[in-house]
Amino acid sequence: MKNVLINKIVEIVVTENQLRSFWKKHGEDLEFETLSNEQLMKLAMREIQEASLTELDSHLIDRGWRTRDEIEGKMIAEDNSNPRYHVELIDTDQKGNPSKILIDRMLELHCEDCGFELYIQDSDIDPSSLKCPKDGGKLTITGTNAKKINKN
Repeated sequence: MKNVLINKIVEIVVTENQLRSFWKKHGEDLEFETLSNEQLMKLAMREIQEASLTELDSHLIDRGWRTRDEIEGKMIAEDNSNPRYHVELIDTDQKGNPSKILIDRMLELHCEDCGFELYIQDSDIDPSSLKCPKDGGKLTITGTNAKKINKN
């Protein structure tokens, strides 16, 4: 089998009205207005994870109903806890610009002796051929060539 994997950054928007509807549909006891920023972001992630392909399509920027103006505003909270997602809560009533997200293909290395951490761009290099620039100690890979999403 020759499967092809294409990594692409996709912007998914869950509007306040969609969140409110999802919240009501699941019969939660709390009032929607009492949810914290963190709870709103978790609710949005839950909605996306439970969405069918058709429902998911309605959340994609420049597809269906979602437009760029729905992500223009002040970022009031963000969550980087999952390395596969960068989640932002945007207040579109306030001035601001959406973040630019870059996929960074850097390799994270850690010195076993002094704890110094460094990043290199050449993720194909053999780390055993490198020494710690601080004390000459042995370097180990901390980030196993994982692509990290960094906000610009």
